[in-house]
Amino acid sequence: MRDLNPVLPVTALIAIFSAAVLIMLISWIWSRESRIKSTFALIRRLAIAVLAFIIALRPMKEEHATDIRLSNLDVLFVLDTTLSMWANDSPSYTRMEAAKSDLIGIMEELPGANFGLITFQNKSTVQSPFTQDTGAIIRYMDCIKTPERSFVTGSRMDVPYYDIENMLVSSDRKENRQTVIFFLSDGEDTDPDPSPYSYEPLEYLVDGGAVIGYGTEEGGEMKDAYGLSVYYSDSFKAGLSCIDEDNLNDIADGLGVDYINCSDIDLLDPILEDIMNGSGSVTEKNSEYTFYGDTYYRYVPYLTGLLLLELFISIRDNVKVRKIHGKKKIGKNQK
Repeated sequence: MRDLNPVLPVTALIAIFSAAVLIMLISWIWSRESRIKSTFALIRRLAIAVLAFIIALRPMKEEHATDIRLSNLDVLFVLDTTLSMWANDSPSYTRMEAAKSDLIGIMEELPGANFGLITFQNKSTVQSPFTQDTGAIIRYMDCIKTPERSFVTGSRMDVPYYDIENMLVSSDRKENRQTVIFFLSDGEDTDPDPSPYSYEPLEYLVDGGAVIGYGTEEGGEMKDAYGLSVYYSDSFKAGLSCIDEDNLNDIADGLGVDYINCSDIDLLDPILEDIMNGSGSVTEKNSEYTFYGDTYYRYVPYLTGLLLLELFISIRDNVKVRKIHGKKKIGKNQK
């Protein structure tokens, strides 16, 4: 039922309501008070139960809008998913776990923005175009698994270049749009035959963001998809992956954004604040946009009034009973 959003399953609410009504009827039948007074109490309590039942059902009203106010902010995430991102520089979490946590934190700090996600290993993949569905981004990240050792052929930091360019250009073509990028990686370039590259040609398409680096200079031991340590074939020693901050700084300089090490992630706060302060909103036409608004609050004043009335009557009756008992005690003492 799209016009209801119950706090509990409807069957459970009906069972609770039915039990409450049954108890009230039994109390009314066994009541020693006058029939008029007990009937009035039954009506009050039934009304309270009905209103509570309606509120628990959370009735919704279907509404339509033609003009939708949306953020004009496009946020592009570029996430390194190479094997080295599963290195455990920290005993409690891997680089990938830290990167996913930071990515989710950025989305929470930029509500209403459109988010896109690119991942890369030995090739780049656009996992999600720009969307306001943050749940979709999180689901994509949940599907990211440790790469199979047999598919690891070396990594380069320019692998996602053309996908990044296409996403930035698509955002730039939109009217009144601000585009920021967050590049999350350990910067390790393991291609045996590297060639020079630069992200500088993309700088004019970027309005802000940051490159965030993961890992330590001491390095972390890498695990494969089966949780087994990766060993160097020539020395049979456990493979260590170290952060390459020179590469990450070069990428940041090329894109015209700041570089931040994940150990100093608090430095990201002023960057996010500047992004939010510099962003605005746009109006989009969409006659098919439908949403549902809560209407249960309309019944709350009536329920509150009845509960206050019930409380007042209960206090008044208790005071009367005490007075009666007090008079009886005085009469006994006089005798």
